[in-house]
Amino acid sequence: MTRNKLLFTIFFLIIASKGMVAQQLHTYIDTDSVSVGDRITYTIVFDGNYNSIIYPEESLFESELEWINRERFQLTERRDSLVYFLQFFGIEDIVIDSKPVQVSTSEGDTTLYTVEVPLFFKTVIEGEDEEFRSFKPIFDFARNWFLIILLVILLVIFFYFLFRWYQNREITPDAPKQQFIPPDPFVSPLELLQDELSALADTSKLSTFEDYEKFYVRLGDAIRTYLKRVYSFPALEMTTSEIIDSLHQELATSDIITMTRKVLNEADMVKFANFQPTEEQAESVLKRALSFAETAAIVDNEKIRYMKYKYEEKHGLRKIDSTHQKED
Repeated sequence: MTRNKLLFTIFFLIIASKGMVAQQLHTYIDTDSVSVGDRITYTIVFDGNYNSIIYPEESLFESELEWINRERFQLTERRDSLVYFLQFFGIEDIVIDSKPVQVSTSEGDTTLYTVEVPLFFKTVIEGEDEEFRSFKPIFDFARNWFLIILLVILLVIFFYFLFRWYQNREITPDAPKQQFIPPDPFVSPLELLQDELSALADTSKLSTFEDYEKFYVRLGDAIRTYLKRVYSFPALEMTTSEIIDSLHQELATSDIITMTRKVLNEADMVKFANFQPTEEQAESVLKRALSFAETAAIVDNEKIRYMKYKYEEKHGLRKIDSTHQKED
């Protein structure tokens, strides 16, 4: 009896081991370190029997990686692969998290996961760049007591003459009451965004790196200011990754999230990594920002209408229609 149980156990382990290796998922990347703007190739290879495979979508990749294209290859009947072409727009080390791959077979559906892949950031800033050198130690300097005493004396004299003027001033009649100044009408955040983008429309005037830097900073701040006003989080003080996370929490549409990530990533690349763009790239990012404004006009319409309603209600600008009740 014991021998039969042993044979059954060995047979079961052999069958289980075959099932375990029947499906395998491999993850490959062509580099382990990148600079700003570098392109990388991320490949997922599946080995095993399958009816259909669903690979990860663009939205599942990290915000520092911009999706360019992808190509699928079926090497054999039991081997399928998908190659992602990505571009790096980060300024620090990142880890490409594991991605789900849904596989459908004759025995049922299952979900496999890729392995995590680290990417190490290589800075392109020169070592002699003064702006990014480490801080020197702080030294204590002797106080100049003469200047402090002189400042105190001047303040005493100033307050003395101010006191004398107050005592000898002429009594003037009561000033007329200030007239009521109505509050300013509500200004749509979308209109403010469109005005700011219109002011940046002529990219042909950009020549020096300082010109491009000011252009990208103003463009990024215009998007951040709009998000702060409409979605009510401090976008001007947040990183691009934090803004994307906040937009997910606010249930923003995928179009708003994607366009925000692309515009702000390119602005960060110029602002923090000294990336020198071309006039064509500046024109392209401006078109993305204009597309953002067009999309926001549709998806955020109800939010902005509600903001206007609350503003006018708070400042007493809403007109209440009189209704006539019927007498019984």
